[in-house]
Amino acid sequence: MRPSFLKLKSPYLAAIVSEPTPELAIANILNGEHDGAEAFMVDVSHWDSPLLNKDTLGRVFRCNGRPMMPLCYRSRRLAADKISDDDRAELMLLCIEAGAAACDIMGDMFAPSPREYTRDQQALDKQRRLIDRIHAQGAEVLMSSHIAEALPGDAVLAHLLDFQNRGVDIAKIVVRADTEDELLESFRTTVLLKNTLSVPFVHLCNGKFARLQRYVAPMLGATLTFGFREYSPYANGPQPIIRAARAVFDELNWHQDYPTEE
Repeated sequence: MRPSFLKLKSPYLAAIVSEPTPELAIANILNGEHDGAEAFMVDVSHWDSPLLNKDTLGRVFRCNGRPMMPLCYRSRRLAADKISDDDRAELMLLCIEAGAAACDIMGDMFAPSPREYTRDQQALDKQRRLIDRIHAQGAEVLMSSHIAEALPGDAVLAHLLDFQNRGVDIAKIVVRADTEDELLESFRTTVLLKNTLSVPFVHLCNGKFARLQRYVAPMLGATLTFGFREYSPYANGPQPIIRAARAVFDELNWHQDYPTEE
């Protein structure tokens, strides 16, 4: 039975595993599970091409029975920049064959575009065919955009509704919150997404208020937050450390019903 992101109880913690070798990735995963991570996003883009084979990937994606998905975004620091989006799609499918539970498809896959969001019809048709192939193998699809600016709630909702209509299982967007007003708008946006979308969603912010938003959004309806097991040259940013996020999640139990005080 393939693990599933959709069967995890929300909100949950997903560890981003960014290591230079598969062996270090496996160690990170096993240690991260003990720290409280319930799912894993494995950045395979750092690894040398000969390591991207079914046997090696299988050792990583089947090392503990937790749901995992590969990450191979376009980024100036990743070796995967040297491959085309068609090659990227085949790598995702190979990871699924090796045991991954899901894939993260960029919202502009097959047609690089501003805000990682394309409306090119040919690209959309290729995305839908890729989604169908992933689903046919019994795996799930997350679609994401990473945007280096703040967006109002209605714009975020329209963005993720479009992803939902492409047939994905989880819709994800990352924007910015650099002011108190943008932080408050992000909270309103999370509730708007919870009340409107029919698929689970990931709503995250970068910027000055990133850490606070990433702790609170899952309490308002987002399906997860991400964290690192520890910071390193390969893993740094606004994501909290898993063990710290675990403690916060355990304390921010807003869904608990408390008896009425007399």
